[in-house]
Amino acid sequence: MKAAKRYAKALFEISSANLDAVQKDMHRLKDTFESNPDLLKFLKNPTVVASKKLVAVQKLFGKNVSDNTAKLINLLGQKDRLNLLKNIAVSFNELYKNNKGIKEAEVISAFPLNDTLKNNILNKIKKLTGSSQIKLTNKVDPSILGGFILNIDDLRYDASMSGKLAKIKSKLEA
Repeated sequence: MKAAKRYAKALFEISSANLDAVQKDMHRLKDTFESNPDLLKFLKNPTVVASKKLVAVQKLFGKNVSDNTAKLINLLGQKDRLNLLKNIAVSFNELYKNNKGIKEAEVISAFPLNDTLKNNILNKIKKLTGSSQIKLTNKVDPSILGGFILNIDDLRYDASMSGKLAKIKSKLEA
C-alpha cells in the first residue's frame, strides 16, 4: 500500500493542471476494479507476462483517460506493477477530496430520504464539519426499523430504532 500511496502522490503533484480529469479517471478505475474483482486477480497473476497485462488494461480503458493517467498505466505496465492500480486510485481520490475539502457522508435509513430531509442533514453536517462540500449518499436498510445512522469520517452517530433497542436490551441483560 505504501507504493500505491507514493504513486498516487506523484500523480497528484504532476496533475495540477488537469486534476479534475485525472480524478475522474481514478474514480472510474476504482469503480471498475470494485465491479470486476477478476481484473485484479488477473493483474496479480504471476504467470501472466507484464506486456499482456498492459495490453489488457490499455484495451479496457483505451483512449478514454487523460495523458497523465495513460502515462501512469504505461509506467506500471513496464514495471509489472499494474496490480497497484486500484490502491493508487483509492489513494488518489483521498488526496483529491482532502485537497478540495470534500467530505463524504453516508446516511443509512429505513426508507429513502426525500429532498427536504437530505438538505436538512446536509446543513447539519456542514455545521458539524465546517466543510462546504459534502457528498451525501443514502443507503436504505429496513432492518434499522426507523431513524438513521450517520457515518462521516471516523464518526458514527446511531439514531436508529434498532440501535436504541439494542441499548435497552444490553441494560436489561446487565
